[in-house]
Amino acid sequence: MQAQATTWFPWKDAYSVQVPEIDAQHKRLVEIINRLQDAMLQGQGKNVINSVLVDLEEYAKYHFSFEEDLLRRHAYPKMLTQEAQHRSFESKLGQFRADYNSASITMSVSVMDFLRDWLTRHIMQEDRAYSAHMVAALGK
Repeated sequence: MQAQATTWFPWKDAYSVQVPEIDAQHKRLVEIINRLQDAMLQGQGKNVINSVLVDLEEYAKYHFSFEEDLLRRHAYPKMLTQEAQHRSFESKLGQFRADYNSASITMSVSVMDFLRDWLTRHIMQEDRAYSAHMVAALGK
């Protein structure tokens, strides 16, 4: 019998930016983080890291495009900062991909540390900063 997956990093209402589409996308990131953490706890981090990187690359491409388009359409004043941070995330994913391709031993730990920081720093601070602007712009 296989052990049941745990929710290491559960979604909290505090992460919400009050834009349902963005919240749903952020929840997808939380799912990826939890999948990696669960694999690491089972000693399988190395076995899932490639699929996690693929999921993160797909997530970043879709989410950043969607979020930037939405913020641009509603004239978010800190748009350039948001875009720069997204490019930084994509660059870090590129570094992780290069590390993976060169068989870095601590790969899953490095990715987990980065994702935990991204969720707590970027989403909780930067993304939540546009919440009031978007609620007003979308009339919610």
